[in-house]
Amino acid sequence: MKKARRWYLGVTGLMTVAHPVLPLDVRSVTYLLVSACTVVPLVATARSEGRGPSRVWWILAFAMSVLTAGNTLTTFGGPAWRMPSELLITAGHASLLVAAILLVLRRGRNDIGGLLDVSVTAIGLGGLVWTALIFPRLESLGTDTGEEAALLISVLVLVGVLGALIRVWKVAEVALPALVMLIWALLLALTGNVILALSTGTMTSGRPGWTEMFFLVAYLLLGLAALDSSAGELAREGPAPVDRLSSGRLVFLGAALAASPLVAGLRQILHLPADGLLLAFGTVLIVPLVMIRVGRLAAERRGAEAALRHQATHDPLTGLPNRAELITRLDAALARERLLGRPAVVLLFCDLNGFKDVNDRLGHTAGDELLTGIGVRIRAGLRAGETIARYGGDEFLVLCEEEAQAQAAHRLTTHIEHALAEPFTLAGRPVHASASVGAVISDGGSGAEELISRADQAMYRAKQRHHAAA
Repeated sequence: MKKARRWYLGVTGLMTVAHPVLPLDVRSVTYLLVSACTVVPLVATARSEGRGPSRVWWILAFAMSVLTAGNTLTTFGGPAWRMPSELLITAGHASLLVAAILLVLRRGRNDIGGLLDVSVTAIGLGGLVWTALIFPRLESLGTDTGEEAALLISVLVLVGVLGALIRVWKVAEVALPALVMLIWALLLALTGNVILALSTGTMTSGRPGWTEMFFLVAYLLLGLAALDSSAGELAREGPAPVDRLSSGRLVFLGAALAASPLVAGLRQILHLPADGLLLAFGTVLIVPLVMIRVGRLAAERRGAEAALRHQATHDPLTGLPNRAELITRLDAALARERLLGRPAVVLLFCDLNGFKDVNDRLGHTAGDELLTGIGVRIRAGLRAGETIARYGGDEFLVLCEEEAQAQAAHRLTTHIEHALAEPFTLAGRPVHASASVGAVISDGGSGAEELISRADQAMYRAKQRHHAAA
C-alpha cells in the first residue's frame, strides 16, 4: 500500500504541481488524467475491503467516474454538451453525498440524529451563502435557470457532504488521517465551486485556469485517503455517540432554517430579486430531514416511555413481571371472571427450598443465576396468557385463567416440578433445586390480596410437608 501511495502521489502530484504552468491545451489533458487517476485507488480500496465497508469506496469511485465524465464533456464536448456536463457533475456530487451518508451510518451507527442536525444546519448555512453572495452574482451575469439550478444543487449537496464528514470526525475516538483528507478534499471542491459561481456563473465553461487547482488538489487528497492505512477503519462501524438535542442545538438549527427565507424576504422588501430556486430546493431538501428528525425524536420518546414502563413493572434481575404488575394482572383477571360470572382464576405460590444454603455456599451471584434460570424454565412451559412473576426474594407466583381450575392447578404444579427436576450448573457445579408450591382457585368472590394470602398459606403447608419428609 505504501508503494502504491508513493506512485500515486508522485504521478498525480507532479501533474497537479505542473498544471498551472502548462500550455492551455495540455492543461485540459492533465486535469482529466488527475481526475481519472483518482478512480484507481478508490477501486483498489473497494476491492480489498469487506462487503460492507467496500460500499463507501465503490460509491466514491462511481462518483469520481461520473465527475470525470462531466469534465470530459466540458473539455471536449463544446457548448452543445454544456448542460449534460453540468448534470453529470451534479450527479457526481450527489453520489459523494450518498457515500458520506453511508460512511456516517457505519461510523456513527446510532448517530442518525447528529447526521440530520448537521445536514440541516449545513444546508441552511449553504443557502444563506447562496442567497447573500452567489445568487446576486448569477443574476448580474445573466446565468440561465438550468445552470443556476445545477449549481445550486451542487453547492447544497457539497455543503451537506462536508457537514456529514465533519460530524464523523467529531465523534471518532481514534485518529483517522483518511477522514481528514476527505474533509479537506470536499472543502476545496466546495470552495472551487463557489469561486466558479462568483466568477463565471457556471461550473463548466469559461472557468479560470487557476480555479482548477482547487479541484486537482481535492482529487489528489481523495485518492490519498483511499490509499491511507486508516481507510479501512474509516468505513467500519465506530462508536455510538450520545444524541442530545440540547436547547443550544435546537436554537442553532432554527436559525439555520430561518436564515435563507429571512434573507430572501429582506431582498423582496428592498425590491431586489428573490431566489425561488433556493426556496424550492431548500424546502425539498430540508423539510424531509426535519420530519425524519421529529419522527426519530417521537420514536425515541416512545421507546423511553416503554422502557420506563417495563422498568416499573418488571423485576430487574429475572426480567419477569414484579409484584405490582402481578397484582395488576390478578385484579384484571378477577374482574373478568366476575363479569362473566364463571370462576376461572388459578394462582400458584412458589417458594424455593434451600435457597439460603445456595447463597451461603456458592455466593449471591450463583443465587441470582439460580433465580433467573428457574424463571426461564417455568416460563418456557406456560401457555399464552399465563403469567409467572417474581413476588420477592425466592418467591414466584404463577397466574392462570382457565375454567377447568382443578385441572389447570394440577397441570401447572406438575410443570413446575418437572422444570426443576434437572440440576442447574452454578459456579461450575450441578445444583438441584426444588420449590414448595401452594395452589388455590378463585371462587368468584375473592379479591387479589385474599387469593394471594390463601396461596401463601397453601405454600406454607407444602413447605412443612417438605421439611417433615426431609
